[in-house]
Amino acid sequence: MILKKHPWLFLLSILILTTSFKVDNSIVTADNKYSAERLPTMVESLQHGEYYTIQITSIGCFHGKRQIITVLNKEGILTASLNNKRKILSPSDVNELIHFELQLREIPLGGCTTVDTYSLSNAYENFTISDGTCNWQGYKTLLAIF
Repeated sequence: MILKKHPWLFLLSILILTTSFKVDNSIVTADNKYSAERLPTMVESLQHGEYYTIQITSIGCFHGKRQIITVLNKEGILTASLNNKRKILSPSDVNELIHFELQLREIPLGGCTTVDTYSLSNAYENFTISDGTCNWQGYKTLLAIF
């Protein structure tokens, strides 16, 4: 056994393991955990005349669907459009978009047969992640805005 022959190697590996993990400051709000030092979300970063898109692609054994939501800041008024629907966003709607993106950026790996892929893009950033957990389904809260 390595512990009996080389105890220093065992202690060194414990030291490396315990120092390689960083304890981060986080904010816990209503069952959600976000980094305290997080960057602004895309909706929080929108300047006058700018927009960003959220493309949602859901593929499973018996379905395939794609939807695109566009969020626009025109003279300080935020609007969102999906298909032929357009809506002026309330502060509550903006909070949903913020909450959605923060959760999206922390999605764990999954193993489900249905995979939802989210692509958020603006003039400065493209962010794509796939959710295969079959638990989150964050797009439902976005679609509920409309």
